[in-house]
Amino acid sequence: MRRLAGTRALVTGASSGIGAAGAELLAREGADVALLARSRKGLDIVAARVRAADARAVVTEADVADRAALDAAVERAARELGGLDVVIVGAAAGTFGRFGETPPEDFDRCMAVTFGGAVNTIRAVLPHLHRSAGRLIVIGSAADAIALTLMSPYVAAKHALHGFTESLRAELQAADSPVSLSVIRPGPVDTPFWTHLTHPEGLVPPELPPLSAYSADTVARAVVACAIEPRNTVTVGGSIALVELANAVARPVVERALALLARLGRARASTEEVPNGLWEPSGDGTVEGGLGGRPSALAALRLRGSRPDGGGP
Repeated sequence: MRRLAGTRALVTGASSGIGAAGAELLAREGADVALLARSRKGLDIVAARVRAADARAVVTEADVADRAALDAAVERAARELGGLDVVIVGAAAGTFGRFGETPPEDFDRCMAVTFGGAVNTIRAVLPHLHRSAGRLIVIGSAADAIALTLMSPYVAAKHALHGFTESLRAELQAADSPVSLSVIRPGPVDTPFWTHLTHPEGLVPPELPPLSAYSADTVARAVVACAIEPRNTVTVGGSIALVELANAVARPVVERALALLARLGRARASTEEVPNGLWEPSGDGTVEGGLGGRPSALAALRLRGSRPDGGGP
């Protein structure tokens, strides 16, 4: 049974990573999907996968930090689909490096895309979701509670997004709004995001050990599970839950460990040209980042019964 048959969905950040994986899973569950991102190449590739799942795909190019362009793209998506029932807010961009070495314009751009772009999207889609009693799903991050080093703009943006969504949830509840709000909080995820970070010229971030990252697919399954059956907050990754517990009961120890990581963290030299995802369209339809991401047993247990594809890993 396709549990989202007849559903009209919009996904931002749909040209790669979690957004691309989520769009395909939505289609497999019967939803028609509007795909929004900057990269036409990536959007066309993902749209082909959506159509291969016997669902309708609408391609809309926009930078979520450009409010006018985003508003126009959302209106087009809603018009072509006949409304919106599910919106997945997933577009994000990041930088790598110490705060003092991060150009101010890179810091501001990260905040504008990762936090401001999410706010812009939510502002644009809420009227449509109010009309359909729809479901809003925001891809946050465990970085909203953990002081992840060497990525301060991204961490700041996710902290801001956490505060905003908590406040918005309270407002929706106070207004007896029919719109549900789910926030997905993954730990490190194996997507192209990591390799597309802005970083010092000629250097790239160190490779993450394979066991530190969760697969984009397991996060996308959590996202689509909340489209099927909303939940307030879902953390993807048992290791993240353990770090958060340690942070709560032994914060000084965690802070010292993070400080050590900052001292040890070094970018590695590279002669390869990689897309600068902060400033340039970088999505090419790729879902995984080649880090060997793994599934999350915690998410599987939490979401059993509503995960797509029979709740597999």
